[in-house]
Amino acid sequence: MPLHERARAAEYLRTAPVIIALMGHTEDVVDQKFSVMGGSALHSDGTYYWRRDTAEYVETYGTRLPSAFMEHGGRTDWHAPSLTDEEIMDIDDFFMSLRTQG
Repeated sequence: MPLHERARAAEYLRTAPVIIALMGHTEDVVDQKFSVMGGSALHSDGTYYWRRDTAEYVETYGTRLPSAFMEHGGRTDWHAPSLTDEEIMDIDDFFMSLRTQG
C-alpha cells in the first residue's frame, strides 16, 4: 500500500466500532515491531470486518487491503461510520451463527 494511504486507512480500521471485544495480546508475527492489546478483537464498518491488529500491519508494513475495501473507505473519505447498537448486535449474531454451524 502506498505510504500516503497507510495512515488514513489504519485510522479508519482503528476507529470503526468494535463488534466483538476480546481480551488478549497479539504480537507482530512479521518482525516483532509492535504488539496490540486486544488484537484479536473484531471491528466493522457495517460492510467489512477485520481484526484490531490489522491497522498495525497496514501502517507498519503497508499490508494491502482488498481493492473493494479501499474504494469503500475512499468513498467515506476514510471516516469510519458509527453503528447503532442494533447494527452491532446484528453483526455479532452473524458471527455467532457461523460458530453454531459447526
